[in-house]
Amino acid sequence: MVRRRPTTLKKTSKLWISCEGKTEKRYFENLRVTEKLRLKIVPLEAGVTRADQILDKALRFQNGEFKINKDSFDSERDIIVCVFDRDDNNTADVFETIRSKMGEIKIIYSNPCFEFWILCHDGYYNSPAYDQRQVCDLVTEKLGLQTKTETELYEKTKEKIEDAKTHAKRIKKVHEDAGTELISRDSTPLSLAYEIIEIIDEFR
Repeated sequence: MVRRRPTTLKKTSKLWISCEGKTEKRYFENLRVTEKLRLKIVPLEAGVTRADQILDKALRFQNGEFKINKDSFDSERDIIVCVFDRDDNNTADVFETIRSKMGEIKIIYSNPCFEFWILCHDGYYNSPAYDQRQVCDLVTEKLGLQTKTETELYEKTKEKIEDAKTHAKRIKKVHEDAGTELISRDSTPLSLAYEIIEIIDEFR
């Protein structure tokens, strides 16, 4: 089962985020600094790009097999989340592995890329033709942000975060209503990043 920390331990909990991309790491670090959160968001350096490899390392950390900067995962107080997008995760065996781990660890998937979560702050977009370049170009056009270099992605979009959550949930429901497997190539576009925001809200 995905490990949940008791609400009574809110002040000492950590949210560990295992990210495969630089955009994700910059976004969540900027969120942590901007909101001055009591929890510590620490990107887990996986050193690989395939989601199944990232999951394996995150699970080994969760199970206490190694430490990060002398920190161990506290199963009573911590949560760990894996964030990845379609990118290099294109094969059926990778998706099968990811889905098989969903009961052990929280998985946050975006398709085609994490930058689609940023685009959701502008409006409701639901074209299955989007690729990463098109999404990044739209973020630049609509929000004036260069996702590959911007260090204040969260700070510059946070005023629209409730809209982004609404749009992301609406798109997810479209896929669910159509019977589309969410963790797959077919769920374009999609971002479940709003689920991390909701987890973070519990820590405030």
